[in-house]
Amino acid sequence: MTAVMLLALGGMAEASVATKQIKVNYNNIVIYANGKAVSLSAGQEPFLLNGVTYVPLRVAGEALNSNVNWVADTKSIYITSGASTEENNLKIQMALKDQEIANLKKQVEDLKKNNDDKDDKDDDDLSDLEDDLMDDYDKLEDVYIDSIKLRGDEDHVKVEIEVDLDDYEDEWEDLTDRNIEDWLDDLVEYIQDELTDETVVDGTIYSTDDDELVEFDKDGKDRLEVDFNDDYFRGGSENASDVEDNLLNERFRVDDLKFTVSDISYDKDDDEVRVNFEPEDTDCATKWDDLNRRIIEDAVEDIGKDIANEFKDEDVKVETVRLYFYDEDNDLLDSYRYDV
Repeated sequence: MTAVMLLALGGMAEASVATKQIKVNYNNIVIYANGKAVSLSAGQEPFLLNGVTYVPLRVAGEALNSNVNWVADTKSIYITSGASTEENNLKIQMALKDQEIANLKKQVEDLKKNNDDKDDKDDDDLSDLEDDLMDDYDKLEDVYIDSIKLRGDEDHVKVEIEVDLDDYEDEWEDLTDRNIEDWLDDLVEYIQDELTDETVVDGTIYSTDDDELVEFDKDGKDRLEVDFNDDYFRGGSENASDVEDNLLNERFRVDDLKFTVSDISYDKDDDEVRVNFEPEDTDCATKWDDLNRRIIEDAVEDIGKDIANEFKDEDVKVETVRLYFYDEDNDLLDSYRYDV
């Protein structure tokens, strides 16, 4: 199909406008953009002129996802490239991701701030508690405490206690295990009263020379556990405990009567061992009365010496062994003292 058209001609540098009549050919030209046919409305069909295909600028621009704007005042056409649907979707996704990342960063910052605030509060609480402990527990019998430091939170607190043995070595040597255990029990109970009764409390007593003297641990409501590492200073209390365990249920004889150790304890304050014996014979009381006093005393002296040597072999100082013999009804038969 051939049509006659009037074409307005003008130049960029010229002010005049001209009109020219031309013939164009319409050959049912179809436009494809990215593999898809472009829908054309009436008056938008491309045409041929002198071997050149002419396409409406707006049709071509929109087919290529560009914006075409006509500005009548200046008789200007503005073309701006537009993004494809896929590109737009990607931009939207990226924007959503950026927003998600920003939200997550804010959450992290909020959590960090909350943790910092909580840590600061925990530090303040523990600092106040340290002051209270130093007010109430600055002395263990005759040993003055240099410092008490706390680390952790209400779930788990670590305690570091420092004593100056350069000044209080003799006083520390005079302490018994019970002295230290009772003091630690009170101190740990105070900490749990201020925090929670489920708080795990563990720690160490150090000398100012960084020697570990005592370790302790209490898991919530469980019993306080204490380990002594200060044999050098206090004479082997842990060794004494080992000897006690070894001698418990050991068998000894007084003539033909058999006795076993039913209880044994070492007193660090007096360097003294106390031993209770129970009989294996059911008629022990009668047989005991029939024994010669000299035979009993000789046998008891040998038993006392054997027990003292058991402690001596473990470097535990013993000056006295007290021996208590009971009959089958748990009545005391007699007691003896062996001086080492």
